[in-house]
Amino acid sequence: MRNLSIAILDGNLVRDPEMKKTRTNKTVTTFTVALNHEWGSKEGNNAVSYIQVEVWEKLAETCAEYLKKGRHVLVEGNLRQDRWQDDRGESRSRLKVVAHSVRFMGARSQGREEGADAA
Repeated sequence: MRNLSIAILDGNLVRDPEMKKTRTNKTVTTFTVALNHEWGSKEGNNAVSYIQVEVWEKLAETCAEYLKKGRHVLVEGNLRQDRWQDDRGESRSRLKVVAHSVRFMGARSQGREEGADAA
């Protein structure tokens, strides 16, 4: 049985994206999105979550070219969990979003229209 894992993020990049090529010559770009949360009725009740996003192939190339630190994005994708062992042999894991759509929000950037959809 296949389960459902949908993620929609609306936030800002905390640093410039990093693009790499895999051993099989596929393009992958990663970036981190900061999500601001507020709760309760008191001012100052807020927190920030930092979510890693991974994009592949043509979308990866487009994101690497046009996205920069601070850019507002709307990301749609699926949750995935990476698991590995660190240098001390301890198990580690992290959740990330594998994006199938990245919408560039906010001001124009290098000729892209405001709110241009990269998917």
